[in-house]
Amino acid sequence: MINSPIYMLYLWTFVSIGRPQDVFPALKALHPGDIVAGLSIITYLLFGDKKRPVFSTPEFKLFLLFLLIAIISTPFGYYPRMSVQFLYDFFVKFGIYLFLVAKLVTTEERIDGMVKTIMLSGLFMAVATIVLSQPGVRAAVGTTYDPNDMALLMVTILPIALTQGLASKRWLWKIFCFGGAVFSLIAIIATQSRGGFLGLIAVAIFILFTRMPGLPKGKLILFSLILAVFFIMRTDIDYKSRMNTIFEDVSSVQAGSGRIMVWKRCLVLAADHPLLGVGPHCFNSAYGYYLENDKFKGDLSPEDVKWAPMKWATAHNSFLLILVEMGIPGLIIFMAFILRFFRNLKQAKTIVTKNNISQEINFQATGLQIAFVGFLVCAFFLSQTYSCITYLFCVLSGAMVSIAYGEFQVE
Repeated sequence: MINSPIYMLYLWTFVSIGRPQDVFPALKALHPGDIVAGLSIITYLLFGDKKRPVFSTPEFKLFLLFLLIAIISTPFGYYPRMSVQFLYDFFVKFGIYLFLVAKLVTTEERIDGMVKTIMLSGLFMAVATIVLSQPGVRAAVGTTYDPNDMALLMVTILPIALTQGLASKRWLWKIFCFGGAVFSLIAIIATQSRGGFLGLIAVAIFILFTRMPGLPKGKLILFSLILAVFFIMRTDIDYKSRMNTIFEDVSSVQAGSGRIMVWKRCLVLAADHPLLGVGPHCFNSAYGYYLENDKFKGDLSPEDVKWAPMKWATAHNSFLLILVEMGIPGLIIFMAFILRFFRNLKQAKTIVTKNNISQEINFQATGLQIAFVGFLVCAFFLSQTYSCITYLFCVLSGAMVSIAYGEFQVE
């Protein structure tokens, strides 16, 4: 029973990312997320190791500071009641999940288990996307992931599958991981997401120009080229036509399906609320208020933008979303999470390489590093500020540093 808390954490991760309840709607009535969350908490209280001081770690200090900014911003927002609900859903429910990750992931074996769980969750969604896709329709599964969100997940999972396959010595696992990378690529094509395409390009460039301690870079490039050829062969005329629109005149407010217009309007909102923002999870309310009260002027006014529907919208950019909702302080903390992640991985890999100890952390760190680059590029075009990936990866990177320093007992 001593390992039951970490196994329940793996299951919680799978239900959160793999979303089996979206693939099999009958499961929704059972509320699998609430069930595995409850079981995870109970097994931790009964059998989990409670010694690690989680709240003193840099990652959790950032999370608590993020919470403080959200609390301060809430009373001054456009929809305080919605902000309070968000505080509960994100900072309490998801905060408990991150707390358990920080408490329980204390060995190389558990790091490996978490990374494999993330990969398997994504591959489950990849297979579901391919199986459930329909001709002429951009693929997505359930209500959690729209086509662009699905592409972001696949871009994040693909490099993890590649590095897992290269790092493993077991041929069956290699075949499974490389096959999973192919399924992820097919799923990306099925979504026809332009952001997903740009994320793939970023991943390829990062692979070419970054150092990868512990991984055969030549083989990683070779497999990436094979996937690139496969990608070109799988794309049809409709997909290529959609990708060509990426290069349309970005000076026009119509560019990017109107994203440029929304981004410019985001800057107006941010300029009007620079310190406290419009409130956590209140972007839609504030944007709608500005539209209905004609607060967007000039070429951003609904009167001048006749082609755009008069409707509320999301930011379509993770960085602008947090800037508008929680002001400059919120953006600073969000950027701090990202910088902390990369700093942690660099530190962990340096320690491992310098002391010539187990390369397992190098394998996992490199996979997460490539994956997060793809994630960030896709997130630039999507409202993914509060995606679990950013904060989960940050906490896992902190665990890697602690393990590299030998702060935990190895099982």
